[in-house]
Amino acid sequence: MDDKSIDTVVTKWTLCSVPDVTLALGELRRVLRPHGRLLFVEHGRSPDRAISRWQDRLTPGWRRFAGGCHLNRPIAQLIEGSGFRIEHLDTGYMKGPKLMTFMYEGRATVDLSVGPFDDLGA
Repeated sequence: MDDKSIDTVVTKWTLCSVPDVTLALGELRRVLRPHGRLLFVEHGRSPDRAISRWQDRLTPGWRRFAGGCHLNRPIAQLIEGSGFRIEHLDTGYMKGPKLMTFMYEGRATVDLSVGPFDDLGA
């Protein structure tokens, strides 16, 4: 896709299993127009230290049989570290095992203060 050619990108339970999440988010940033939006619903790393430690322990095995899914990806941190500014974020647990149900739902825009060739922490 051409640079700055898309108004809105939606991710839904995707960022947990993308092999190179930083590269994928960089591509989303590249194709979004300057005031484009990233809408996301994702599961990931719990802020509860006991839960996140278990997520870290289980993720290597979990990835093998769950399509590459990482239980422990810090979704908001990854999005912000890839040149986005989060405008709205709701977090919390869905019903089910806490190891797999910490959710991030939100909206982000391209952070215009970060240039297209700046180091985004990749």
